[in-house]
Amino acid sequence: MEDPRFMTSLARGLEVLAAFETQSRLTVTQAAKATGMSRSAAGRCLFTLERLGYVVAEGTSYALCPALLPMARAFSVGNPLVRAGQAVVDALRDRLGESSSLAMFDTRSQYHCVVYVCRAETSRIISVPLFAGATLPSYCASMGRALLAELPEAELERFLTQAPFPARTPRTLTQAAALRTELEKVRGQGFAMIDGELEAGLRSIAVPVRGAEGQVVAALNLATQSAHRSQDWLLQTALPELQAAAAHLARVALG
Repeated sequence: MEDPRFMTSLARGLEVLAAFETQSRLTVTQAAKATGMSRSAAGRCLFTLERLGYVVAEGTSYALCPALLPMARAFSVGNPLVRAGQAVVDALRDRLGESSSLAMFDTRSQYHCVVYVCRAETSRIISVPLFAGATLPSYCASMGRALLAELPEAELERFLTQAPFPARTPRTLTQAAALRTELEKVRGQGFAMIDGELEAGLRSIAVPVRGAEGQVVAALNLATQSAHRSQDWLLQTALPELQAAAAHLARVALG
C-alpha cells in the first residue's frame, strides 16, 4: 500500500523534468513515452511546469528554463564536499594533465548510476560529454565501482540481482559473479581501475572519499586515453595523488 505521505502528482512532475536529461526538447508524446504516463498526464505536468517557469513551450515541444539553475547551485553551495571538490579536481588535472572528477551515487536509483558533482577536463576522452550533473552506470565506471565495493553486503547483493548488465564494450563485466569478484578486489586494494569497459580506449582509476566515521560518501578519479597513459602510470603516479587528494577532501570537507 502506498504511503499516504507520498504525493503522486509531484512525483510525476519530477519524472517529466528528469526526462529532459537525455533530450534538450520534449513533445508531450515524447514525455509520455519516457515516463510511462498517458499523454494527458504528461501534458498536464508540462503545462504546470510551464506555468511555474521551469519549462517553456517552443512550438509543439518544451525546453528547460534557467529557473532550474538556482536549485543546482544551492546543492553545490550547500554541500561541503562539492564546495571543496572543484578546487581539488582542478588541481589534479593541472598537476597530472588528465581529466579528474568527483562523483556520488545518483540517489534516484538504487546504486545504478553515479552522478558527477565536480569535473575538470583536459579534452573530451569519452564520446558523451561529461560535466557536473552527468551520470554513468556504476557497474562499469571506476568511481561507481569504488562506491559499490563499500556497500553493505545485503545492499550489494540486491544490486547484483540486476545482472546481467548491458555490455558497453566486449571487455565490460556483465555477470554478477565476475562483478562481485572485481568489487572484492577493489575493496581489498582500496581503488578501482577500469580499462576499456565503459568505452573502448578509456582507462580510469578511482579512490573512495570517506567521511569522519569511515563511511564512503563519494569517489574521486582520473581518466585518460589508454594510448596516452599506461596502467603502470595510473598506479605509480596517479594513484598516490588521488589518495592524497581524497584524504585532503575528507579533512577539509568532512572532518
